[in-house]
Amino acid sequence: MALLVLNYFDRQTLAILKPVMKTQLAFDDEAYSLLTFAFMLPYIVMYVVSGRLIDRVGTRVCMTVFAIGWSVANIASGLSHSFGHLAASRVLMGAAEPGAFPVVQRAILNWVPVERRALAISIATPAGNIGAILAPPLIALLATGLNWRMAFVIPGVIGIVVAIMWWFTDTKHGSSAPPVPSVPSPVPEAVDEEAPSVKELLRDKRFLAIVAARMISDPVWYFYLFWSAGYLQERAGLSLAELGFVGGIPYIVAVLVCIMLGRLVDRYTERGHDPIRVQLRVFALSAALMPLGALITMASSAFVAVAIITVVVAVCQAWFVGYNVLLAGLFPVKINASAVGILGAVGASTSLVLNLLAGSLLAQFDYIALFAGLAILHPVSAVILFLVIGRSRARRAAATGA
Repeated sequence: MALLVLNYFDRQTLAILKPVMKTQLAFDDEAYSLLTFAFMLPYIVMYVVSGRLIDRVGTRVCMTVFAIGWSVANIASGLSHSFGHLAASRVLMGAAEPGAFPVVQRAILNWVPVERRALAISIATPAGNIGAILAPPLIALLATGLNWRMAFVIPGVIGIVVAIMWWFTDTKHGSSAPPVPSVPSPVPEAVDEEAPSVKELLRDKRFLAIVAARMISDPVWYFYLFWSAGYLQERAGLSLAELGFVGGIPYIVAVLVCIMLGRLVDRYTERGHDPIRVQLRVFALSAALMPLGALITMASSAFVAVAIITVVVAVCQAWFVGYNVLLAGLFPVKINASAVGILGAVGASTSLVLNLLAGSLLAQFDYIALFAGLAILHPVSAVILFLVIGRSRARRAAATGA
């Protein structure tokens, strides 16, 4: 979890210091879009590659290499003296960071029995939010107390130390934890048999439905991750110090919501309900909140804007947890890291396009058009999941008499 915290902390640093660094390194919003592109293009490629590496090599080696890689990139960002140097460091960070998430998914399946996995996933998946919670106040403190460069360098050094600690603590990097036999599962877990190939996975309609949902909904998260801190400072009027006080609120709420929903899914599972169908209902109810995002630019104050952003961020994180719950319940353990990698890559692909175009879109249409367009994407994704996975579970329940 400490590495996920650092993962999110490190990627937030540039977004929080964007107004300062635009002045220091002389770039504008369109150039900032190129920085997000420089991060996300290798991020997409390595999401797929890292998933396959984890399934073949194991979590111990992979997480250690990934964490050292993004920590070095973070240090390099702080030492940059030109836009080109900064862009190069973002490429390295984008290549190293995505592997952390398939590692965590596989580690949970290695360590945690089936009847506790939804809760474990709901704790681990949004754990990175703790980094996003800590980032605004600590980055503001480092930037104002020392200088903006140290806000990159110090967390990078800490990341290298924690990566070495992971090497010595991950002792179940190659095996899968069996389910506890004394607790019956109402819906058979995905059988840990010979893992299907990626080609077979991509022919599964259920997986393709999740792919489509990720492609549609992920741009919401990435836009808020990279642009909301700048919006609150440049448009809503918050200072860097004020952002330090309130910037972590969306992520605090997101962590609590994810843990609560994970426990809810586990509780219904223990009572005999299908966890997949319960998760689909969570998707539908939370997606109904997302149109609130269209109202951010109409907010009467910066703090109302923060409240709306909090709802959006919490839903995005709850969906990431939910996707992993679906994967753990629908597909074999041995293919889960690859599945997480593929999903992360396809979601980041559409997010890459949006973030690359965001600078010019803001210049033409301002934030109101972007926030309004993003507000409908989760509801559309929920419909897709219900039409494909929901119907398949209903047919299965009818066939088994459940």
